[in-house]
Amino acid sequence: MLHLLTWALILIPAYRAADPLCSNRPDVTALKNCCKLPNLNFSSFNSKCSQYLVNGAHISPCSFECIFQAANALNGTHLEMENIEKMMKTILDSDEFGQVYVDGCKSCSSQEEVLIKALKRRRVPLTGKCGSMAIVYGLCAHRYVYRNCPDRVWSKSASCKEARDYNIRCDDIY
Repeated sequence: MLHLLTWALILIPAYRAADPLCSNRPDVTALKNCCKLPNLNFSSFNSKCSQYLVNGAHISPCSFECIFQAANALNGTHLEMENIEKMMKTILDSDEFGQVYVDGCKSCSSQEEVLIKALKRRRVPLTGKCGSMAIVYGLCAHRYVYRNCPDRVWSKSASCKEARDYNIRCDDIY
């Protein structure tokens, strides 16, 4: 699932046309090994959210919404940070990444109004009766983790540095 999120982050950018450096997108195939992300284990949510599994993974807007709701982590459009922390402890076996994801959610939560405006501008269609806010927060947090990947698991290759710099400078979805 993380690889799908990574690809979504890479392939759904809004370019900053004023920056000529942003026209030179790095090779996306080189990015998959830049940050060795931990596995997210959503199995504790399967009893409530299994109807939204796609090929065994929770990758749909309905799945994200279900998980966030089951964890009481989303109240309308607002993240409940105490419950986000509990949810991350449930789905991650890494305290280090758990904190980075929590920090990412905090960062995203502080941009709630901007995220809502971006969601409205993009006119993201509802999937069934599911909203898109949870997946937007999930993608936002994953983007933060990619940008703030712990040094011990970040590849120091030139292509990864270039990709991270590009992501920070040019791939702003808000």
